[in-house]
Amino acid sequence: MPEIRGAATIHVDETVSATRVHVPAPAPKVFDRKFIFLILFTALLINAGMVLGVLPKVASPLAVTYSMGFGDLYDLIAKNLDQGNGYRVEPDMGETMLREPGYPFLLSAAFKLGGYGIQQARMVCVLLAFGAALVLFRLTRKITENAVAALIAAVLFLLYPGILIAETRAGIEVPSILTVLLFMLVLYSAVDKGSIWRYGSAGLLLGVAVLTRSEVMVFPLVLLGYLLLAAKGWAERVKVAEGIALLGVGALIVMSPWIIRNYLLVHQLVPSATVAGVAAQEGLYTCENAATGESFALGQTRAGYERADFAMQMGKPFLGQYYQLFYTPQDEFAFNQVLLRHVSSEYRNDPKLMAGCAAKNLLFNFWFLGKTLQSTLANLAMQVPLLGLALGGVVVLWRRGLLRKADLVLLYILYIPPLHAVIIAHARHSMLIVPFLAIFAAVCLVSFWPALRMQSSGLDSKPSPPPAATKPPVADHLSLATCHQS
Repeated sequence: MPEIRGAATIHVDETVSATRVHVPAPAPKVFDRKFIFLILFTALLINAGMVLGVLPKVASPLAVTYSMGFGDLYDLIAKNLDQGNGYRVEPDMGETMLREPGYPFLLSAAFKLGGYGIQQARMVCVLLAFGAALVLFRLTRKITENAVAALIAAVLFLLYPGILIAETRAGIEVPSILTVLLFMLVLYSAVDKGSIWRYGSAGLLLGVAVLTRSEVMVFPLVLLGYLLLAAKGWAERVKVAEGIALLGVGALIVMSPWIIRNYLLVHQLVPSATVAGVAAQEGLYTCENAATGESFALGQTRAGYERADFAMQMGKPFLGQYYQLFYTPQDEFAFNQVLLRHVSSEYRNDPKLMAGCAAKNLLFNFWFLGKTLQSTLANLAMQVPLLGLALGGVVVLWRRGLLRKADLVLLYILYIPPLHAVIIAHARHSMLIVPFLAIFAAVCLVSFWPALRMQSSGLDSKPSPPPAATKPPVADHLSLATCHQS
């Protein structure tokens, strides 16, 4: 991959080459490590204040627009783990495979330390979000070699309204984001250096990410196709194939206890979770039966009633109107298969329906759809500026010939939405790629920095290099070089 050098970067050097373009004005020493940490810590305090204080106090008015409480069964599974009842939703129900185990085990540890409660889970999410921001800072710095862009991306992520809401409801989004960011950071090193052992390390982190949320599970196949196309010559392609194979082995090692446990329960291969049928049926129902003016939340509720009808037709005992909980894992697995067959049959019989649902999911629902009209409008207000800035960042990198540095991030952004095309898609799902969009948004914002700085200081946009005989001083701060195209 091409390196970012010279006037397109902000970086720390031990010495400054005499041939490098030098900005004669004093570089802003505020962008040292202490200042960066201070900004990130301030953003953390604001994030924690919003998640632990402000948003819970306004939870009642926002309850219909945005769910601010526990959901999706993670807390119930964690509670039973903490109480010694095993991996199940209710003590008297069968062991479940409805949710991947990563987040429930983390929550169970938090409940063991602090007791069962959403504030404990919110605190976990705040800490995970800060960890994700630190990893995002390093990943952005690695891609752009620009400390200002890295800082903006991390702060933007920590203060983004959608992320704050995800933390307040103690959802799966933030844990998933952190694990994928860690995987992506090591993956960049593996691809950049062609290091086999780094591919293996990335695979271990991929396994952790899959056991937290399974969307990333087939990303290595997309990655393999891209790297094979980008490789130069057969020797490089063989090395890429070996690296991705080792990555897959690393992921399988981490996932194997969960896969083996599920096989012993139902004698079937269940690498992730059995919630796929629920997601697919709900996506089909809400697309096919959406009434004009009806809220998405009401459509979700009615989809749950249809699932209950399917469960009753099976003749197996169950509980629940939205999530159907069974007394044996075998019945749970069979129910998931019934839902998947139903959706597959509907789409095969009506390809136009599938195309229409996929188009709505990809072009609107994934980015903006909320439970109510009010939340959808709020999502539009939040997401449109971010998407616009991210697109601007892509253009900036492309015009400077640096887009290849961000190729894996861009590939992941393009990979996630199609996964929801024929199942279910709403704005919550797009939170998974918010940190990656923030990288490009930060690049776009930083591209305006030199122009503003030039306007305030009156500097020429093309400063003259120092005399050849002048020995430059040792840099003890971050030097600001222009990334504004002359």
